[in-house]
Amino acid sequence: MQSICTHMPLNKSFQIRVEILDELLGSPKRRKMQELMEDLNDRLEFGGYSRIGRHTFYDDIAYLENKLGAPIKRATKADPYVYYYEKFSIKNIPIDEEDVSLLRQAIEILKKATDLNIINDLDNIVTKLENKVHTNIPNSSTVIAFEEHTKALGQEYLDDLFNAIVNKSPIKISYQPFGKDIREWIIHAYMLKEYRNRWYVIGRRSGGNIALAIALDRIKKLSNCKEVFEENDLFNPNNYFNDIIGITFPEGKKIEKIFLKISPESADYIITKPIHKSQEVIKKFNDGSIKVQLSLYINFELKAHLLSYGPQIKVIKPKCLKSDLHELYIKGVALYT
Repeated sequence: MQSICTHMPLNKSFQIRVEILDELLGSPKRRKMQELMEDLNDRLEFGGYSRIGRHTFYDDIAYLENKLGAPIKRATKADPYVYYYEKFSIKNIPIDEEDVSLLRQAIEILKKATDLNIINDLDNIVTKLENKVHTNIPNSSTVIAFEEHTKALGQEYLDDLFNAIVNKSPIKISYQPFGKDIREWIIHAYMLKEYRNRWYVIGRRSGGNIALAIALDRIKKLSNCKEVFEENDLFNPNNYFNDIIGITFPEGKKIEKIFLKISPESADYIITKPIHKSQEVIKKFNDGSIKVQLSLYINFELKAHLLSYGPQIKVIKPKCLKSDLHELYIKGVALYT
């Protein structure tokens, strides 16, 4: 029997539709085709997905029947209902060697990307699956090479912080900002963030009403505590970093429209590797240079990123950013005078 993982298209909406259809067709309730499609669409709409038309609906039915071997009883004049005529569920389709091979490859990629112990737990699960389907995926040469750095300080706290976030457990930390004394904080952690090989935990101090980005390399000690966990009502982790480069939110500032002129030498590079996902090319000049617009908070990391391009980028607006970079360039030149 074919595996759902191998043949299912990489489309979340499609996966959801097939799962709902599988549940509806396997339920005790009998439905006609039109009723089945209506119930499917109602469930999709309730879950935040788009409704589908008749053509897509029939394609999904055919996929269940032809690709996954679903025992679908088709409608007839004598019996106009559509349902599974024997016990079946796509959730019971066995995993095969190809699926396990794909999982093994994914685990090897994740191992290179992070040091979280949960990856080792997943590795053990895949090993059990390999034994279950009597296969052993041989070691292969590197296919994806990640940018390698020296090991970031503080990574030993990643698993404890990960578990604290998942289990909603407050933690007590000893924290030492650069050039300052150690202080003790109770932290309610909401997410982990990596930026340029440095890890941060994003959360709040007990009773606080602002989100803090705490660098793991400045944590000296970490332990559990018995305080009641304060739920995250400060930000949405799914889009919190959408409007900044890096980790720093400038206090009291707002998102700015930033206009840059890019030299002909760097124009193609900036077009193919945007500075930020908000980047828009708003003008192309005869000499090959371009003008782009960004929508971002102006923070330290943005300035550092723009400075890394040297004379290939000129800030046009806003005036405050242009002035800041001008001053930084003057100070830099003074070091070599």
